[in-house]
Amino acid sequence: MKLTIIPSDGAVYKDGVSYSGLNLSSVPTNVHALQWYGTEGEVEFNGRPKPQNELITSLPTWAITAMTKWDEAKVAEGKN
Repeated sequence: MKLTIIPSDGAVYKDGVSYSGLNLSSVPTNVHALQWYGTEGEVEFNGRPKPQNELITSLPTWAITAMTKWDEAKVAEGKN
């Protein structure tokens, strides 16, 4: 699975399908984006100077919550 989360846009992109305007209030305020590439990924942070990205091998709880919001949007659109 490829996953991108951009909290400032309320956007979640999963396997090429995106929904925006989602409630992503569970994402920490210092997160600019999350990029996930199947079995690993990285978290990009806000700040000046720009903090180094954090490499991850499992999705944080807030990312799983964001994916739930994506699932809800997909069901609401009738593409379940």
